[in-house]
Amino acid sequence: MATRVYWMMHHSRRAWHELRFRITCWWLSQQVEFLEWRLRIETAVPPMPSTATVISASVGQGVRYVVPQV
Repeated sequence: MATRVYWMMHHSRRAWHELRFRITCWWLSQQVEFLEWRLRIETAVPPMPSTATVISASVGQGVRYVVPQV
């Protein structure tokens, strides 16, 4: 009986580790797939300008202001 309990505990622990390993591998593959997709998008479409636009003001000596777009 003790052998059977030991065997079940050992194999359930091993099964749990294998499940965690498989989940981790799946999660990492999803991350890689997302990064590949993002890289393809960035190479296909030029990056959008930032949300802040630099506006030259005629006030002063060519002072430049950064105005965030809303």
